Amino acid sequence: MQYVLGIIAGIVYGSIIGALKYFLLWRKILKNEDTGRAINMSGVTTRMFIGYAVNAATLISTLLIRSLESVDFAAFAIATAAALSLSGRAFSIQKVLTDTNIED
Repeated sequence: MQYVLGIIAGIVYGSIIGALKYFLLWRKILKNEDTGRAINMSGVTTRMFIGYAVNAATLISTLLIRSLESVDFAAFAIATAAALSLSGRAFSIQKVLTDTNIED
């Protein structure tokens, strides 16, 4: 039962962080796309590095949660990483960059 709870908790935690990361980091670029303004490439690069830092911080925070007795740590960590990865694919920046104006 600890494995199942670890997987469910990891999926929920990774999905919430992934969705928040998407909406907080990439929402401004999506609004620029809707208004027809050009996207600044340095802003995209900065957001990408912030996203990597958020991913690292999320996985480090899972390491701090390992002392919980009610969930299996390995299942929780793997499910969190998988959910972060899948949320990154679901909320892809590729769509934004393919059909928009990009400034250097």
